[in-house]
Amino acid sequence: MQMNCMLTILFPKQPQLQTIVSRNGSTVSSVVPLSRKRVLLADFAAALSQQMYYWGRDVLSGGNLLLKRGFEKLPSPGLKGTSCYRIRHEEGLIELHGACAGWYPGTDGGRPGLLFVRKQRRCAAHHLHEPVVPGSYPAESLSHDTADVLAASQFFAGWMLDYEEWVLRRMGRTYRPECRRMLASLPRGEAWLPDSEARRWMRLFQVEGARAPRARTLAREVAQDMAALKAG
Repeated sequence: MQMNCMLTILFPKQPQLQTIVSRNGSTVSSVVPLSRKRVLLADFAAALSQQMYYWGRDVLSGGNLLLKRGFEKLPSPGLKGTSCYRIRHEEGLIELHGACAGWYPGTDGGRPGLLFVRKQRRCAAHHLHEPVVPGSYPAESLSHDTADVLAASQFFAGWMLDYEEWVLRRMGRTYRPECRRMLASLPRGEAWLPDSEARRWMRLFQVEGARAPRARTLAREVAQDMAALKAG
């Protein structure tokens, strides 16, 4: 025991390193702080908040885009008279409600599932195989372990990105900007990134995880690039 303690003092466990690529292409390795992961998860929660509104618009557009994409419309077990939408995905299922959205892996899946509660504006990981009832979120089954939430969020971001690219192909380039304008016009509407920047950030987050840029950083860089093009 004393020897183990002495080794720990002399040779402490090294923290995880992150390779950050700067805009000029140079790289530098640095520790990925927990706070960095958490702010990226906050960015993803903001993306999901906007996406929840988009899914509501999609139900009313194009003959119900969720049905066209292959979702099944079911009575919601939470609020009487409301519906939810469910689709099979990767040996599990995704279920969308007005109050929450979730990914539920199959019984053979080792990856954590994801639950986003709209009112809380927060993601949680879980190992549930059946969808939750909206408004009833079992605390004992949910985890806010940052590594698990990040992994589940990256997986869900990949599915969201595929869905958004399908919507773009089906509805054209003006549809999502119009959805975003409608969201921004609401009294409590909080619009996130515009369509093209949102998809770009989502791809970076899906692939890079904690190495992705902050959403606001990406938006600022895009604005700077656009200004440079106009000036040139």
